[in-house]
Amino acid sequence: MAASLAEPTVLAAAKDTLYPDIETSPDQYAVTETQFTQSTWGGWTIPQALRERLAPYNTIRLAAGEPDLLGVGMPATEVLNGDAATTPVTVIEAKGHNSDPAAADVARGITQAHNHLPEVNLGYVAAPAPSITDTARAQARNLNVGVIAVDDSDSARVVEPARVTGAGEFSTTIDAVRLQATTHRLTDGSFPVNHPKNYLGYALALAADGDTETVYADNVINAISGGRRGAILLNLVNDQPNGDSLTHLGAEVVRFAHDQHGSITAALAEFDTWTGRSTRFTELAPRWAQLARSVAIQYEPTRLIITALERLHQNGTRDATLADVALEATRINQPLAVEVFFTQNRRDDVLTADGDINEAVLTDPTVYKSGIHFQFKYQLYHVGILTTGGTDDKKTVLSNTWRLEQAVGSASGPR
Repeated sequence: MAASLAEPTVLAAAKDTLYPDIETSPDQYAVTETQFTQSTWGGWTIPQALRERLAPYNTIRLAAGEPDLLGVGMPATEVLNGDAATTPVTVIEAKGHNSDPAAADVARGITQAHNHLPEVNLGYVAAPAPSITDTARAQARNLNVGVIAVDDSDSARVVEPARVTGAGEFSTTIDAVRLQATTHRLTDGSFPVNHPKNYLGYALALAADGDTETVYADNVINAISGGRRGAILLNLVNDQPNGDSLTHLGAEVVRFAHDQHGSITAALAEFDTWTGRSTRFTELAPRWAQLARSVAIQYEPTRLIITALERLHQNGTRDATLADVALEATRINQPLAVEVFFTQNRRDDVLTADGDINEAVLTDPTVYKSGIHFQFKYQLYHVGILTTGGTDDKKTVLSNTWRLEQAVGSASGPR
């Protein structure tokens, strides 16, 4: 039993306590710091099942250090001042002990969690129940830090609720994780649709008279959920408890439709004629493609990819590979690049325990999300940003060219 309350075990139990339904919850997401990708902890072999409970992994670098876990979304347990945030950012600092559960350094964990509060909304320390004293609980309570008592590998409870606090400017790490959570983890796997008209069309269907799903299926595509998710992902539609609504950007799409076609109905009729057409959107409907480009450029992963390609171009690489783009993106914003490019179940291969990128693994096509090299790449091709579309063939993923249609910076020479 002693080793069962080592730090990885404590962290997994705490994660499951705060986010018991994280796999199915649309507004929760959590990542574990890369130090937990190692196979042993103080000489104790971490079971594979435990490693899977802690996944996915990412590099977590905050101003006060590296918390063990960073999560987004309201925890399932009691939270003080919960009305102050709808999707709070949470850190967990886990303290365990390989041989004596009562010897975990809870006081240090409380201090570490408290030090992160200027950047996050909720802080917790998790530790074996025998190590949590009344003094520790009082210290945590005074510092607005929650305390999670872990009884065994599968059982934990909150003995001191955390209090929601304000946060200033979020770091790039937190922005990356918030991106995943606030977009309902839509980039986990396939990007929902591979043609820009499909998410523009959902905004029109939402604004049209009649049932949104019927209007969409009749005029755009039958994959209603994919179009809807794409519209949410690209900030055209707000997913609210009382139903979908247009964002300011989505409303501009509707205004554009009125300007171009006279009515939403006429615009949707035009969209219907585009169904099944493989013609590049810039050629099929140039003005709509320009609008779609303006939408796409406001999506942070689009800007990350363009910046990476610009830098590669300036260094002489005009025809980049997916591996080239992914690696360059990690140099620009590693937490975001990891979320955008790599599948959750291969993060422990891509990231070292020190939080670095294992570059040798980037030549394995299976580490990449299909959405990045298939549907999303096609989006960027259709709106005129990239010269070629994507592929869903894993055999050609690494040879498929990534090149900007128009690069801004000067190149040092073709390569």
